[in-house]
Amino acid sequence: MAEKLQTISEIRHYISGILRRDWPREEAEAMTTAIIREYTGMTGARQLAFGDTVANSDDEGKITAAALRASAGEPLQYIFGYTTFCGHRIEVKPGVLIPRPETEEMTLMIINENRNFSGTAADLCTGSGCIAISLSLAFPSATIVATENSETALTVASANIAATGARVALMKGDILRQEPPDLPKGRLIVSNPPYVTEKEKRMMHLNVVGHEPHEALFVPDEDPQKYYRPIIGMADRLLLPGGIIWLEINESQADRTASLFMKNLYSEVKIINDLRGKQRFIRAVKYG
Repeated sequence: MAEKLQTISEIRHYISGILRRDWPREEAEAMTTAIIREYTGMTGARQLAFGDTVANSDDEGKITAAALRASAGEPLQYIFGYTTFCGHRIEVKPGVLIPRPETEEMTLMIINENRNFSGTAADLCTGSGCIAISLSLAFPSATIVATENSETALTVASANIAATGARVALMKGDILRQEPPDLPKGRLIVSNPPYVTEKEKRMMHLNVVGHEPHEALFVPDEDPQKYYRPIIGMADRLLLPGGIIWLEINESQADRTASLFMKNLYSEVKIINDLRGKQRFIRAVKYG
């Protein structure tokens, strides 16, 4: 830097200017607050109220470096090395999908409707393990299993399971090729598989397309239900009577995805909107 920055107010002004080159003002300000909070522990309110606080040189350097990386499009979650999901710290790194608010919303709906759940639940395409971990910690008497094909994601999920103290049986499995042989029957299946079509890629921000794993995000335009067919097939075989499957889905494919459920097997197939009013989830109940 050409000038020596010392106070929080000066640092805010400087890195906000960096971020506004590539982000709208409101997002740049939110990112500024998040970066300073990460390295100083100061909330946004404290940053404004105590802007004359002098930052130490180490924090100053970390803040500026993080702002430069964020300006280049790198997600803050990768810069920090973690995100928060259902109140739990979840490690993420390049090669592992960053959990989305919609996924957290679905997970909280599952937790809220299944108080004191003590059966077996499976999380397919677990990624960082965020859903399985949250279910395990909310349902301590339940048996939670999770499957994933990516070696990077398996390593991160395993570390997250250990760090949070969750009880999750993690297994490697490519659901496109073969159903994991040790997957047990149960009363709950949940999955957030890849569902963004290739044609939608050009509408996504650089921090997603340029940094997050494409194999965890995208499906071919000609086969947007690529993952849902085997997942629903597993539910057909593994869900016990009265069991429920929850899916996060592409809002533009809601009806087509719902049509994959065989009417003679499910008493209810419901498309549910997320908080933004988008058709984001499917909840289906097996006849029982």
